[in-house]
Amino acid sequence: MKLIKRYSNRKLYDTERSCYVTLEEIAGMVRDGEEVSIIDNRTGDDLTTVTLAQIVFEEEKRDRRLLPIQTLRMIIQSPAELIQRLARPVHELREHTTTQVERLRSRAQAQQEELVSPLREFAETVHRRVDEMQDQFDRRVRDAVDALKQTPELVSEIQEIRDQIEALEMRIAKLQPTSRNGASSTRDQRVQ
Repeated sequence: MKLIKRYSNRKLYDTERSCYVTLEEIAGMVRDGEEVSIIDNRTGDDLTTVTLAQIVFEEEKRDRRLLPIQTLRMIIQSPAELIQRLARPVHELREHTTTQVERLRSRAQAQQEELVSPLREFAETVHRRVDEMQDQFDRRVRDAVDALKQTPELVSEIQEIRDQIEALEMRIAKLQPTSRNGASSTRDQRVQ
């Protein structure tokens, strides 16, 4: 807040800029949205309201017609009623704005849910599918591991079958004559 000190000679001193200012300059500060506090340098009394009223008076004197006559009458007759009249539209605007904001917030939440819901469902579906694929993969790996565990048994079974085939081949070989000459001589011997 900008602090302006008013001296007994009615001069106004801007403590921030360290210089004297006029009522018109203070009016410009207020129009620019600056918070201004005017105090009596000697007593410390707050003179903000009186000074702002004086600015309004000076503006009216220059025929700028800041305020309608009806408003000026109301300020003099009943400042509380004027404040109520001014406050009513502000209050109604505040209520209307609050209602609109709530309506917009509700609509935004509904739209957000509309957007998020399909994404959530998609994510859940993907998660389920990944779980199913993981289960299938786990089963196949287990089956492959089981098959690998059975491989040594199969190898030994195959080896047994090979050994039996070899033994049979040896028996067959013993039963068969080794040469053709020998075979015919054996036959000849039997015939004689």
